[in-house]
Amino acid sequence: MKNPNSQDNPWLIALYISGAGGLLAVYIVIGFLTGKWLAEWLDGPRYWLAIGTVLGLFIGILNIALLIKRFLGAQSE
Repeated sequence: MKNPNSQDNPWLIALYISGAGGLLAVYIVIGFLTGKWLAEWLDGPRYWLAIGTVLGLFIGILNIALLIKRFLGAQSE
């Protein structure tokens, strides 16, 4: 008899995917705000905004990749 696995639920998979998009947006906004704060605090150039935003994007992508790896690892068990 097959044991029901909560990872097989399509709603749970959709929740993971939509959560990943929201998580990426949060990281980008945090990176932008950090870059803005640094530009104001250090009286630096405005490209700190771009650096913070791109850094937030890369950190968000890395976090999503780790989330997917953990999710797919749970699927294979």
